Amino acid sequence: MNQAVVFRFGLLLGVVSILSMLIAYMVDLTWLVSGWNSMISIGLVFAAMFMACVEDRKDFSGGYPYGRAVVQGLLTAMVGSLLGIAFTGVLYNWVDPELHERVKEIMVLKMEESFESFGMSEEDTAKAMESFEKRSFQQDFRSLGSAFLLSGLMNTLFAMIVGLFVRRKEDPFASGSSDTLSS
Repeated sequence: MNQAVVFRFGLLLGVVSILSMLIAYMVDLTWLVSGWNSMISIGLVFAAMFMACVEDRKDFSGGYPYGRAVVQGLLTAMVGSLLGIAFTGVLYNWVDPELHERVKEIMVLKMEESFESFGMSEEDTAKAMESFEKRSFQQDFRSLGSAFLLSGLMNTLFAMIVGLFVRRKEDPFASGSSDTLSS
């Protein structure tokens, strides 16, 4: 693992995540709960992992092992996730302690629209909304820790995918190979 590369691209990912969250917070809160926001965030994670692995791979003259690529990508993403989750805690708990209520209201409206578009009966919609409205959207240390663990699982999967694309098998016909035939 190349720690300098992990921290450089992990910090870049974290800063970009924080900036996107700040922009969404200042411009339009519905963007925070948007599916597009999630897709862009996942794309950013893949890009940071890929760039970190490609940068790390430059130090290898022969092959680049899959396991190293997975670890490099995972650690890069976890640094970025840690920064993003820490900022989420600051935003929800100190900057705007009522933010969780506004986000919950937006989510309720989006869910009601979804249920209507799927043609759910009013009774089923009411039942689903009742259980949803009981959920807490506060970002305490427990929920932030859960978010970090979940991001660890997702980042592991993403790193395994990125590793498939950046790994490089060593060329068996390269000069200097120790497996040459001797007669």
